Amino acid sequence: MQEFDTLDILMKPSQILAFLFFSLFSLAAVSTFLDKNNVKIGGIELVKIEESQIQNELIKQDSTEIFKKQQLINDSILIAKKKDELYRKPSKSFQDTLTLLEIESLESPAKFYYSENSQVMNQLFDALEQTKRDNTVFRILHYGDSQIEMDRISSYIREQLQKSYGGSGMGLLPAMEITPKYTVAIQSTGSWTRKLTFGSKDFRSKHNRYGPMAYFSRLDSEKGKVFITARDNTSFKNKNFKQCKILIGANSNPLEINFTSGKTLSLSRIIQPSSIEQLIVFESDTVDFNGKVELEFKGIGAEVLGIALDGNSGVSVDNIPMRGCSGLMFKYINSETLRRTYQNLGVKMLILQFGGNALPGMTLKSSADYYGKRFYEEIMYLKSINPDLLIFVIGPADMSVKQDGVLQTHIQLENLRDAMKAATIKSGGVFWDMYEAMGGKGSMIKWVQSKPSLGSPDYIHFTQNGANKISKIFYQSLMKEYEMYKLRKQVN
Repeated sequence: MQEFDTLDILMKPSQILAFLFFSLFSLAAVSTFLDKNNVKIGGIELVKIEESQIQNELIKQDSTEIFKKQQLINDSILIAKKKDELYRKPSKSFQDTLTLLEIESLESPAKFYYSENSQVMNQLFDALEQTKRDNTVFRILHYGDSQIEMDRISSYIREQLQKSYGGSGMGLLPAMEITPKYTVAIQSTGSWTRKLTFGSKDFRSKHNRYGPMAYFSRLDSEKGKVFITARDNTSFKNKNFKQCKILIGANSNPLEINFTSGKTLSLSRIIQPSSIEQLIVFESDTVDFNGKVELEFKGIGAEVLGIALDGNSGVSVDNIPMRGCSGLMFKYINSETLRRTYQNLGVKMLILQFGGNALPGMTLKSSADYYGKRFYEEIMYLKSINPDLLIFVIGPADMSVKQDGVLQTHIQLENLRDAMKAATIKSGGVFWDMYEAMGGKGSMIKWVQSKPSLGSPDYIHFTQNGANKISKIFYQSLMKEYEMYKLRKQVN
C-alpha cells in the first residue's frame, strides 16, 4: 500500500483561495435558483417563502385581532342595551335583578374570576350559611407576603364575616412574633427560635413538619412564656374569644402548659411525648377573657405550631404574613402534618395573596409563565391534602419601579398576574385581581399621591388607609357575589 506523507495531503494557500471562491460562487447560484423555484433534495422540498406570503400571514393575524376586538365591542353594545332595557322596566323579577348584578359584575374591575362551570362560590356561601345555622366552625387561613403584615386586610375580612356568620377571636398566632400586629400584641420570654419554610436557609428545620403557618416556634430553654393581648383599638369580637387552641408538634419529651386568661384561674396540662402533632384546647366559662392570655411552656425542644384564640363556633380568619415569600413553599411542608392540623383547626378555605416578591429581577414573560406553572403546582399540592378546600387567590398589587428614570408599573406585572390567574382557574380556584381593582397600570403612583396617602413611598406597599380601602373593595365584591348567590337560589 502506498504511504502518504502528512504534508502531501495539505492544500497549498493558492488552492485554499480557489476553493473559497468556488464555494461562494456556488452558494450565490443556489440562492438565485431557490429564489425562483422550489427544490427537492433527497425527498425534502426546500420551499421559497415569498415576501408577500409573510405579509399575508401578518395581515391574517391582524385580521384575527381586529375580529376579536370587534366582537368585544359588539358584545359590549348588546350588554349595554340589555342593561338599559332592564333599568327601564317598571318592575323587575328576581331574574331581572340577577341579570343586572351579573352584568355589573362583568363590568367591574374588582370582579372574581373562575371557570364557567365552577360551583365554588355556591360552595362557599352554602358552607357559610351552614356554619351560621349549625353553630359549626369555618376557618380561613389568609397566607400572604408583607402586604398583609400587621393583620392588614385579614382583620377587615374577619370582622365583617364574624358580624354576618358569628365567631370571635384573633385567630391563629405564633408563639414568637417578629412583625407586630395592630390588632394584637405578642410578647415572649425565654429562648425561642423560629423555623421557616421561606427566607434564609439558615432558619430551616431538620424536618418538614412545619404545620399550618408554614413556620413554627421552638423553645430552646427549659421554660418560656407567651403573653397575648388584644389591643385597645380592636373590635369587641376580637377580644372576646372562648377557646385557646395550641398546636404542638411531634415531641420526644413531656411538656407542661399552664394557661391563664382574664378572671380564669390558671389551668394546667401535661403533654406526653408523641410522634405526631397534638391539639391542646383550654376552655373557660368566663364570659369576658378581657383579650388577655398568658401561656407558660415547660419542656425544652417543644415546637409550637400555632396558638388559636377563637369562639366556640362561627368564622375564624387567620393572618399569616411571610415577608419576602413568593408563595412557592407549601410543598416543603409535610402533607400529613398539614392534613392533620387543617382538620384539627377546621380549615375550610385558603386565601393566597402572593406574587409581589416574584417580580424583582423578572425581565422576561417566560419567567412569569414559569412562576405560574410553579404556583399551579402549589395549589394542586394543597388540594391533594383536602380536595374540598376552597382556594381563593388575590393577585399582586400594582408595583411601580423606575425604568429609564421614570416611575411606571413593573414591565412583567401584568404577565405575572395573567399567569397566576390562569393557574388559579385551571386548579378550580377563584382569582381576584387586586391590580385591576386598584385601577390598573400606574395606579400605585396615584394611590401614593392621594390625600391621605394610600400607598407607601416605596410604591409597593399600602399604607394603613390603603389597606383599609382595598379590603373594603374586596369585601364589597364578595358581597355582590353573595347577592347573586341568593338570587340564584330564588330563581331556581
